[in-house]
Amino acid sequence: MSQGPYNIDYALYSQFERLGHPGRYITSQRYTSGQLDFTGSNYGYGAIMVVTAGGATASLSGGGEIGLNDVTAKTIYDLSLSKISGGTGSIIYVFKRQGM
Repeated sequence: MSQGPYNIDYALYSQFERLGHPGRYITSQRYTSGQLDFTGSNYGYGAIMVVTAGGATASLSGGGEIGLNDVTAKTIYDLSLSKISGGTGSIIYVFKRQGM
């Protein structure tokens, strides 16, 4: 029974794709205004850091909202986000967790 030739061209893959990402978060987005939904290709963003809240609200995937004016700036919070909305002049970073 032939196992078949498995010629994998490792040059096509980055070191991170071959070996994995060493940190907890693998990508980020910056929110400034409007609405940012965490579904589809944005699924898996599970942490947030507010620099300037600007009146924005974070909605959680299981229900409920957090007014981001009420959190400590420049602190990372692990949350299960469904969306961020309502901000004006906000600077909010969201981070995608590894494995999502």
